[in-house]
Amino acid sequence: MKAVVRIIDEPSYEPQEIRSRVKMLFEADGLRFRGRSVFVKPSFVYPARPPLNRGVNTQPEFVGGVVHALRDLGASRIWVGEDFLAGPSALAFYGMGVLPYLKGVAEPLFLKNEARVDVAVPDALIEGLFRLPKTLVDADLFISLPKLKVNMHTGLTLSTKNHMGLLLLEDRLINHDSGLQHKIADLYRARLPDYILADAIAAGEGQGPMHARPVSTGVIVAGRNGVAVDSVSCRLMGFEPEDVPHLVCLHQKGCGPLAPADIDLEGESLLRERGRRFSAPRLDFADCPSSTRIFVGTQKACPEGCLGMLRGTLDHWASRGSWGPLEEVGFVIGKPQAEEPHGTRRSRTFVAGDCAAPYQELGTFIPGCPVPPLALAFALARKGIVARPLQTRLSDLAAGRMMSLFRRPRKAKC
Repeated sequence: MKAVVRIIDEPSYEPQEIRSRVKMLFEADGLRFRGRSVFVKPSFVYPARPPLNRGVNTQPEFVGGVVHALRDLGASRIWVGEDFLAGPSALAFYGMGVLPYLKGVAEPLFLKNEARVDVAVPDALIEGLFRLPKTLVDADLFISLPKLKVNMHTGLTLSTKNHMGLLLLEDRLINHDSGLQHKIADLYRARLPDYILADAIAAGEGQGPMHARPVSTGVIVAGRNGVAVDSVSCRLMGFEPEDVPHLVCLHQKGCGPLAPADIDLEGESLLRERGRRFSAPRLDFADCPSSTRIFVGTQKACPEGCLGMLRGTLDHWASRGSWGPLEEVGFVIGKPQAEEPHGTRRSRTFVAGDCAAPYQELGTFIPGCPVPPLALAFALARKGIVARPLQTRLSDLAAGRMMSLFRRPRKAKC
């Protein structure tokens, strides 16, 4: 039997409309929730209030519509689980302003605080044991709510990539290098989702995942089989699923189809009408000021690891057109170096990642394989070169906290 994937028209982030459409999807695919517990996993990469992150995160109105649909259909208990890499998990929920959408319906689950259980993956490609949240393992059903966007580490962020947010930071960084695509395929098989609802009302292109620009696609992509949903999502974004290594691995493991002939697609006209080629992230540094010296290893500099971490760090300033603080700053990553790094003072040179360790005497050394997210940005701040970076705005955290206590969410359009 072919995997069924549905693309439905959803032009705006209106929670009640999303609630109605999601109920229709659940019922069309025969899901039964009455008396069952449900773990829901959105993606809060850059926790800030909309519309700043429309192309980056699963939107709070989308999450709200889904959890209300689940409650309408009789789910006995609903958890919404997510984390925040740069601080307590609760900051992701406050920064997103999502808590009012959950009040009285679903429980926020701060994954950094959750008990973990070991889950083994048979016939693993690279990583055969994962520490997953116990609540996820115990839940009757698992619903994944990815945001469709491009990603400089993995090409695309789809439902299979959404599993990475289930891991603690120290576990996430293991094999976050040239082995990352295999790691994603292994992790996905540790707990298959029972249903996927992809937020493509506004998708993301450009310098994703952190700085993706919103694209008004105006659809939800849904189905029971994550590989099939991701295959259709690839084509919606102008890519071929055969070019995404972790999807190829999962297909080879029998987890789902890639070819259109093997997928029963409802909404093919929307795929043709709304689909287009998304701009992919750039991983070069040609747009940097000439005085910013960047030395990249000729054989080992992983886009999945340190190369992507450096480019993502610089995008914080590139996206604002404010390169000024980074002029006359040097960065060394990867190995071997074609030439001895030069041209910047030691106090303004940063050697990032274990591959570049032979050059650590040239400046501030940041160990790791890869360097952790935000490590480069915080190193720049400690040297007084840039202001201390925040992954979410204090005003958003404060507003999100106040909303969770006193306010009902407003209706919102895309």
